[in-house]
Amino acid sequence: MRNHIYITSVIWRKELYSYFWSPIAYIILPVFLLVSGYFFSFSLFYLQVATMSNAFHNMAILLLLMAPAITMRLMAEENASGSMELLFSLPSPYSAIILGKYFAAVTVLLIALGGSTVFLIPLFLYGDPDPGPIFAGYLGIFLLGSVYMAVGIFVSTLSKNQIIAAVGTTGILIILWFLAYLDNFALVDFFGISFRYLAISQHFGEFVRGIIPLQSIIYMLSLIGLFYILSWFSVYRKRYMV
Repeated sequence: MRNHIYITSVIWRKELYSYFWSPIAYIILPVFLLVSGYFFSFSLFYLQVATMSNAFHNMAILLLLMAPAITMRLMAEENASGSMELLFSLPSPYSAIILGKYFAAVTVLLIALGGSTVFLIPLFLYGDPDPGPIFAGYLGIFLLGSVYMAVGIFVSTLSKNQIIAAVGTTGILIILWFLAYLDNFALVDFFGISFRYLAISQHFGEFVRGIIPLQSIIYMLSLIGLFYILSWFSVYRKRYMV
């Protein structure tokens, strides 16, 4: 167990170092903060809406576009360079490899969200917002972003090409976001379920409204677990193809 934690932490530090050694973090983080800050300022000063609701919605869309860029290289780069063999030689289970890389991506997410808390300064200066919905919104955007990273690392395990991994991740995230629209095609009667309950946008919307529903937390954690398991099996399959 201690060895597993040690290998996970080593990979986490290595990947986090790689983000800030390359231009990735220096492009993604400023773009995220500048674009989300622009829309937040527009909402606060032009529309005079002193809440974070619009900002959280904009962050969700921005992360949908940026998460593939954060995760595309995590496993695809290892597959392309052949360094996956070195990782397989480490005395640790595949879960340590996946978790170390996943935690690095989530750390970048946390840094981005942490930077966005500067929006709260003018919000409280010019308005009187309720802290409860703000906390719920940040919890929701963190869980949503964590799902995005889990999807991204899974798709990255499937490819040697980072661009293909990014496009594939974007496609899956768009499907998860717009699943509710399938209800308009009378598929509810055919499948016996409403796709609205499977759309991640519907669950995220509850957090933005200031609610912290247990079922939505379970749903997002289940998605993270599902894509972690899929990543594990993908890496396991590649181990015996090397």
